[in-house]
Amino acid sequence: MRRAIKPPKNAHSHVHARSYFGELGAAVVVDWLNSRRKLANDPIEKLLEFNSQLPLQATEHQIDAYLSALVRRAKFAVAPVLVNAAPDKWRIDWKLVGKMDAQQGLALTRLLHMADQGLIGRVRKCAKESCGRWFYAKFEHQRFHAKRCQQEKFKTSPEWQEQRREYMKQLRHEKKLRERRLLRGPKRNGHRR
Repeated sequence: MRRAIKPPKNAHSHVHARSYFGELGAAVVVDWLNSRRKLANDPIEKLLEFNSQLPLQATEHQIDAYLSALVRRAKFAVAPVLVNAAPDKWRIDWKLVGKMDAQQGLALTRLLHMADQGLIGRVRKCAKESCGRWFYAKFEHQRFHAKRCQQEKFKTSPEWQEQRREYMKQLRHEKKLRERRLLRGPKRNGHRR
C-alpha cells in the first residue's frame, strides 16, 4: 500500500519574519509528538530519549540497532514518484512504502534530518510537569513551550514565593506609612494645622 508523505496543510502558515533555523522541519515532528494518534511506545519519542541520554547511558550502537530494527519491523522506506517534469525542474513527491503511519513516517524522516543537522536536542518536552507538550526550542536555553507555563512553574517555586512574600510585606508597610502621613496632614513651619 502506498501512502503519500505530505506536510500538514498549515505547515507553512507559521513562517514569519522571525522564523528560526530548523523550526519548519521540526513542526511536523512536534505535531506528531503532540498528536492523539501517537502510541505509548512511539519510536520518535524513543529516539529523542536516546538522544537525551547521550553520551552517558545510550551509545551509538544502541541507536543504530534501534533504527535498524525499526526500519525492518515497519519495512520503512520512501520512494520517489514523479509528479511532473519540465526542463531543468522536476516535481517529485515522496511516497511512504511500508507499515508505518504516513505522518509518523514523515516525522521520523524529519527527526533524522534534524539529527544530521545537530538540531535534534531542540525538540523538547515542556519543563512544567503538568503540561508535557512537545515544542521546538528556538533558543538553546528555552525550557518551556509557552510563557504561561514558565510563569506558572516559577510562581510555584519556594524561592519565588518567599521573594513575593517579602515584596508584599514591604508594599503593605509603605502603604500604611502613606496613609498615616495623609491622616496627620501636611506640616507648616514645624506646626500642624
